[in-house]
Amino acid sequence: MVNSAALENFLTGNPTKSFRLLAARGIFPLPPSEILQLLVHLHKDPDVEVAEQAGRTLQDWPEKEVLEQIELPACDPSVLEYFATTRTSDALLLAVVHNPSTSESIIALLASHVRAELLEAILDNRVRLLQFPEILDRAKRNPNIASGVQRLIQEIDAEFFSGKKGHYQFETPAEKPPVEAEYLDEELELPPEDLSLEGLPLDPEAREEAILQRIAKMNPRQKIKLALLGTREERGILIRDSNKQIAGTVLKSPKLSENEIETFSAMRNISDEILREIAHHREWVKRYTVAQNLVRNPRTPAIIAQRLVSRLQTKDLVLLSRDRGVSEPIRRIAQRTVAQRTGNR
Repeated sequence: MVNSAALENFLTGNPTKSFRLLAARGIFPLPPSEILQLLVHLHKDPDVEVAEQAGRTLQDWPEKEVLEQIELPACDPSVLEYFATTRTSDALLLAVVHNPSTSESIIALLASHVRAELLEAILDNRVRLLQFPEILDRAKRNPNIASGVQRLIQEIDAEFFSGKKGHYQFETPAEKPPVEAEYLDEELELPPEDLSLEGLPLDPEAREEAILQRIAKMNPRQKIKLALLGTREERGILIRDSNKQIAGTVLKSPKLSENEIETFSAMRNISDEILREIAHHREWVKRYTVAQNLVRNPRTPAIIAQRLVSRLQTKDLVLLSRDRGVSEPIRRIAQRTVAQRTGNR
């Protein structure tokens, strides 16, 4: 996320101590997300008085409001790191674990000591484990490991990393290739017939059934790779996979088109997490059709659908207000928005 000019001027400039103290108390004309980033910055201020004041302000910040900020995918990594290392609430730590902006090194740090329930959440992100195997290595040494989590670690190790050699080291973001590049450099480990759709039936239903049969024979690692490197038809199937890591990887495919995003946003047989991720992607949700589909899709989380209603044109709001296929709260918001725009009561 790009910082506002006001925040950037503060971070890169040389403000006086009195000005820094004022900001350390949280008294600064910035949105909450940037205030938190500024406070985390001031928490490391060389002046002890400023640093301690920023620390007190951060500690006193209501947990509910903190949670709202660190759940945002665009949350600044420094803020995520601060709350991962200084606040012990399970709810906050879980939000940090789920946030895609959290650095892998912080996830690895958490994996080394969090409770078993949080460790399971960390292990659930198979794509992240593939990108940064040190996380699994740290999880193995977690003293809070329960027998069930131990078995899960062994299964992941055997399924994804068996046969790999060498010691995994931390990589800097500049050195780490994107996930698709990692897979492009590897052998795909799929039979040749699974790399091509040639020879499949022309009838759409029979064709989809044939692709489904191929995919059913694959293990999770192969499905993740196919989600990145496969065809549009294969992505259309994998986006519906019950494994959220496989489905989520489809959205990271370098071959993904905006037309596919429009199709996914209207699908009622995919998880609400996929729809939430689409809604949080600024470029995708800028497309009118995507926003409209998300509002009309009953699988879209209510808070997201409600937020997007105001984006719709009046003629579409009128239709939405009469659509029995959407929830009553969405219809009421549509009716109220139409009334506000037309001046009717």
